[in-house]
Amino acid sequence: MLEWVVSPQESGSKLISFLSRHLGDTYSSRYLKRAIEGNCCRINRRVERFASTLLGTGDLVSLVLEPSLVSFPYRVEPTRILFEDEDLLAYDKPAGVSCDEEGMIALFKPSHPSIRLIHRLDRQTTGVLLLAKNALAFDSLVKQFKQLLVHKSYLALVDGVMPKSQGVIENYLGKKRTYAGQAIWGEVKPVNGLYACTEWKCLKKGKTASCIQCLPKTGRTHQIRVHLSEMGHPILGDYQYGKRFECPYKAKRYLLHAEEIEFVHPRTNVRIRLKALLPDDFLMAQKELFNS
Repeated sequence: MLEWVVSPQESGSKLISFLSRHLGDTYSSRYLKRAIEGNCCRINRRVERFASTLLGTGDLVSLVLEPSLVSFPYRVEPTRILFEDEDLLAYDKPAGVSCDEEGMIALFKPSHPSIRLIHRLDRQTTGVLLLAKNALAFDSLVKQFKQLLVHKSYLALVDGVMPKSQGVIENYLGKKRTYAGQAIWGEVKPVNGLYACTEWKCLKKGKTASCIQCLPKTGRTHQIRVHLSEMGHPILGDYQYGKRFECPYKAKRYLLHAEEIEFVHPRTNVRIRLKALLPDDFLMAQKELFNS
């Protein structure tokens, strides 16, 4: 682990600029940004995920570089392809890859120039992601999403023991504030937000954590993360929406996995259900938290 104390001359510097100065040309800004977003950086012993955070005199900055998390090799892994035909491609997205031109699109553009994302997963969320190879597939699936005909199932490891076995949380979500260039979402008045509904079921309970299945009925930004946090059970590793954790387990990312998706094929009209297996870090956390 690398550590530095911010000097008076460095006060007011952005975190990524501070790290770049101290590390020289050893690591690129892009690499450092991924390290920060991958929960590898702390300010005064607290995880900091925003590269633009301003530092103050005396702040203790620490960095633990995790190459396996932040330096994702941009190449397609055939074993992660869950489904592919002339219209669609379903990929088991790993953690740390964004759903944009520098992430998932960059993976497939060389071999599929017309490929487009049908929906998105947050950078650290793993699991099933659908991409369209043509306009027919894109238009059909976007319509299915808008009409709530696509069924999705997520698994999350959350802080604390759920008092009930199942339930539904519904409210209106909107932007509460902006921090370091990123929107923070939360419950707002109906006139200021969009309706959001998540059904949930508790699958496992440990001493300080629970495993939750989430069935989102709407597709709002950060919906599951916000809903679980507002229930008092933030996802382990989600330091954007969880400030205090009862569970001592230190996840390197928020442990949210898009396990299943079900939809109607745009050309054949056959209903298709796809499933992505749990990633290793999720399985390791489960084993430690639930002895399973």
